[in-house]
Amino acid sequence: MTLAETTPETVVEALSGTPLLRRLTAYLTTTADAITCEHLAITEIPAPPFHEAARAAFVADRMRDSGLSSVWQDTEGNVYGWLPGTEKTLARAPIVLAAHLDTVFPPGTDVNVRVQGTRLCAPGIADNACGVAGLLALARAFVTQSVQFSGPVCFVGTVGEEGSGNLRGARAVVEQFPHMRSFIALDGPGLEHITCRAIGSRRFCVTFHGPGGHSWADFGTANPVHALGEFISRVRRLPLRRGATCTVAIASGGSAINAIPAMAQGEVDCRAHRMADLDALEHALQLAAVEAQQAEIQHATRQRRLSVAVQRLGERPAGETPSTSPLVQCAVAATRACGRRPVLESGSTDANVPMALGIPAIAIGAGGEYGGCHTLEEWYDPVGRPQALVRAALLVLAMDQLMVELPEPEARPLAASHAVSSLPGPE
Repeated sequence: MTLAETTPETVVEALSGTPLLRRLTAYLTTTADAITCEHLAITEIPAPPFHEAARAAFVADRMRDSGLSSVWQDTEGNVYGWLPGTEKTLARAPIVLAAHLDTVFPPGTDVNVRVQGTRLCAPGIADNACGVAGLLALARAFVTQSVQFSGPVCFVGTVGEEGSGNLRGARAVVEQFPHMRSFIALDGPGLEHITCRAIGSRRFCVTFHGPGGHSWADFGTANPVHALGEFISRVRRLPLRRGATCTVAIASGGSAINAIPAMAQGEVDCRAHRMADLDALEHALQLAAVEAQQAEIQHATRQRRLSVAVQRLGERPAGETPSTSPLVQCAVAATRACGRRPVLESGSTDANVPMALGIPAIAIGAGGEYGGCHTLEEWYDPVGRPQALVRAALLVLAMDQLMVELPEPEARPLAASHAVSSLPGPE
């Protein structure tokens, strides 16, 4: 095959008929039950946000047992294992294959697996114990089948993908490997979806402070809960741009039914496909907070002190890996080679971080079916898992072969930060 004839589609097609892929397919099929057993073990190790250490230790041990080299953890808690590639390409930038270790569930959640027919039920079993099990299965398959990659492949179990984790694990990976060739996240079940567009998000805490007082004796004092209600009402009326959402997810305040509260706060989740739309939403929220503050001050008849602060809790950058990218084209071709119809979609995953920096990145499923994601009734059915892992293997093999011809990527710095604005009110 000449260089001009080397395309993602032709590379995937050529690999699909090789003895290597047949061996990988047979291995992943015959070890399906063992993969499921390991999947259950992963699920039953709690991994709340910022408490992923026990699951990370388990994954590190399994990476060593699988034959990966240089298994280590960074200061953030991510676990890394390597397939180094051939001697001539040891210095090449890696392909990163990742799966997030954490779940959305708080400490103390019962994560014991219950079997209901073909369904395996437990919080976090699909998102993302499924992806972690797939990551380890692929590592074991590549090692046992003596796959020789031209460049290094790095397997990573990341922390902090969910909620308040703010993609801290993925950010650390990008800092470690700013020149990575591509980033592939195994996130949840499925065989058809290819997440190549990153939905950006910003989360805020809006807090109102007042003097407080007795509900009778101090009636007329500026009330933070009333101001929060006014703020929520204004958020509901915001003219959202297409593809943007704004949700007040948590509201709290007050300490007793016969007391005017001294504090009230709401937590807000904003999402959009474009960072410019997030900028506009942030400005609108700031304005709504000030307008709610002023409305309550004007309504008060005594003690009109009321302040408001808008704190940014976290941010997930928006971005996109174009459909013309070799990574997306390889994923599409690999999906078709497995007899399925590829679906390009948007999502919020670890891939957001590299995507936003222009690093080719996608997220794909690790197979199986599921329901009740992010609820205590979450379930997973491993039907079709081997086929999805073959798709992932084919994708990594194809990208490794293509990368011999692709230029070295440029690293770009990751901008970011948490901002706090304090908006005090008049007396």
